[in-house]
Amino acid sequence: MPDYERFEQKLEQNLTAGLSAREMAQRFVIAALEAEFGHNFTSSPGFAKMVDTLAEAIVTNPELRRQTLAMASLYTRKKP
Repeated sequence: MPDYERFEQKLEQNLTAGLSAREMAQRFVIAALEAEFGHNFTSSPGFAKMVDTLAEAIVTNPELRRQTLAMASLYTRKKP
């Protein structure tokens, strides 16, 4: 399965409307890294810290935050 399909599949599985902006950013980061590098990478030591650092960068940058929340709304609207 191509990386973008794995990325979309992870987002569809893990995004819900009740998440905070930070939680949504974390889910985007995890989905992107897992799609690109595989599940083994996500279980490596230090992964959680990296996710937190990247999610923090997303939510504190107004443009990245806006883009992430806009994409998240697309995926959460698809759910019944």
